[in-house]
This record gives sequence, C-alpha cells and structure tokens, in this order.
Amino acid sequence: MEQRELEVILRTGTGKGVARRIRREGKMPAVLYGRKMGTFPLALKPEELKKILSSGARENTLIGLKVSGPGSDKIGKQVVMLKDLQVHPISRSYLHADFYAVAMDVKIEVEIPIRLTGKPEGTKVGGILGQALRELRVRCLPSDIPEFIELDVSALEIGDSLHVRDIPPSDRYEIVTDADITLASVTPPISEAKYEEMVATPEAEKEVAQPERIREEGRGCGRRGSQRNQGGQGSQGGQRRQGGQRAQGTQRGQRNQRVQGVQEVAYL
Repeated sequence: MEQRELEVILRTGTGKGVARRIRREGKMPAVLYGRKMGTFPLALKPEELKKILSSGARENTLIGLKVSGPGSDKIGKQVVMLKDLQVHPISRSYLHADFYAVAMDVKIEVEIPIRLTGKPEGTKVGGILGQALRELRVRCLPSDIPEFIELDVSALEIGDSLHVRDIPPSDRYEIVTDADITLASVTPPISEAKYEEMVATPEAEKEVAQPERIREEGRGCGRRGSQRNQGGQGSQGGQRRQGGQRAQGTQRGQRNQRVQGVQEVAYL
C-alpha cells in the first residue's frame, strides 16, 4: 500500500481549553501512541488529513509523520495508521484523531473491504445476488495491506454460495476470518404472491386479540363485584323480586309476541 506524508506539530499543552484554542487557530488536536513508545499530543491541519483519507483506504492507510516543534526529536520519523477519528455530527468537520505507530517488520491484523465483480449467471434468470460479508480480516505486514479484495461472482447459479474458503490464497496476507462464513449467494426469486403472503398482517387476529381479553377481564371483575354485593342481601329481598318478576314476565311475554308478529309480517 502506498504511504502518504502528513506534517504534524508536537504540542505541549493538553486539556479541553488547549484543544479549543487549537481549533480556533484552524488546526485539530491529535494523539500518537504505539507499542514501545509513550503518548504524544499533536496538532495538524484537518484539510491535509482529509486529502489522505479521500483515497478510500481510510484507517488502513499508512501515513508517514513529519513531526516538528520543540521535543520532536523524541518521536523521530514514525509510520502510523489512523485508529480513531472524531467527526462533528452536523458540520462533519474533523475534531480529533488517534494515530497508532506501526513497526514495518511486524505483522498486524486489519479489516479489508470486499468488492464483488461480474454478473452472476443466476441473476440472468431472475436470481437475486446478496452479499453477506463486507469486510475480511487478514494478517500481514503493514506494507502488504491490500486496499481491497476483489472476488468474481460471475459463475454463481441460483442456489450457489461463495465462502471465505473459496478465496484464492495470497502470499501477501493470511486470512483470519472463519473459512465457513458465507460471502455472497444467489437466491431464487420470490413470486409476488409469496411476497404478499410473507408481509401480510393477520388483521382479524389483531382486531380480536387484545380487546377480547380486556372485555373478558371486565366481565370477570363485574361478576366478582356482583357476587360481593349480592352476598350482603337477605333472602327476603330475593323473594320480593321473584314475586314481581312473575307478573312482569307475563306482561313481557305478551308484548314480545305482538312485536314478533309485526316483525314476521315486515319480513314477508
């Protein structure tokens, strides 16, 4: 991978007040750290970092730092990778960066983007191509980090899948990701009727379920309340009601017969 150069300044002060002052001066705060070195606060021009990251490699880009300022000889020339970048949520301006110093003779693990090329044979007859994995984790020397890994999916038919184990081996990097993980696959097309069946909501069940439970609970509470109230009434009150109900029942029966007779004529 191509190495980019970035000029930075070793700063002495730390804290929020110093960071705000650096931003007012048109720069951004940053920090440098590594395995066999301490932590050093830096300042740099955000537009210079944007130029480097615009290449698309982003955190996998190798950056050669040119450090200036008092005490910069303690750092020397370092090759770093971007480990963290804070971006303002609205203006998208760079707020802070973390750089990690790498040893060029020591292998590291990084995430590499996967690019699919070609048009699968299965998609020509209605199949659908799906990419299940977007990045692949590999172990390699910093100088051997690929910008991306390209995979040809032209031969995939409907029902075929491409797994990590299907990637050709490379002498530049070692794949760390599990070999059985699926990278891409071509699935059969879904008919319109099947799609409607999958997304359809059972409206009848939705209308009945919760309201019925609420009404049943209400009836249950009503019965329990009625039983408590009736428990306190004497048998004499019940006898009085029975006597009145006999006379009223006869009158209601006569009225019901007349009403039913009218209804039968109306329906005829």
